Amino acid sequence: MFVAVILAVSLVILTFVIHYAVLRWLSDGMARIAMTAGVRILVIGLVALAAHLIEIGLYAIAYALGDGILALGGFGGRPVAEPLDYLYFSIVSYTSLGIGDVFPSAHLRFITGVEALNGLLLIAWSGSFIYIAMGRLWPWRTCSEPARVVTSRTFEGDSA
Repeated sequence: MFVAVILAVSLVILTFVIHYAVLRWLSDGMARIAMTAGVRILVIGLVALAAHLIEIGLYAIAYALGDGILALGGFGGRPVAEPLDYLYFSIVSYTSLGIGDVFPSAHLRFITGVEALNGLLLIAWSGSFIYIAMGRLWPWRTCSEPARVVTSRTFEGDSA
């Protein structure tokens, strides 16, 4: 159990540092690169997605190590034998999708729970970052309002 806790905490710290570095670069370092606002927004979204895929990959490596070398547990359900199977399970866990066709056993369950919480926080962090970036970069036009129809009516008791 101690190895699983150390591995999970290490993964959380590592993924947060990666995410921080990527978002920091997107806000500061990328500012030095000339591009239109629309392209900048697309780059922000794609780089944030790439960061998530790297973080998911780190968890997939941890699952492969935990399943094999570290003997922290195994997987039930559909067979997990290839690297893509670990990556699939990691994506499902990171996004909190939880399909259930593959499920961990023993101490890998703890790492899976931590990954779901970690993924939730990092996805929210990216979402709020993209929201702020779009608020600053996205060109919004003022909406036109419909013309008002003015009618004059006289009601009983009104003085004209």
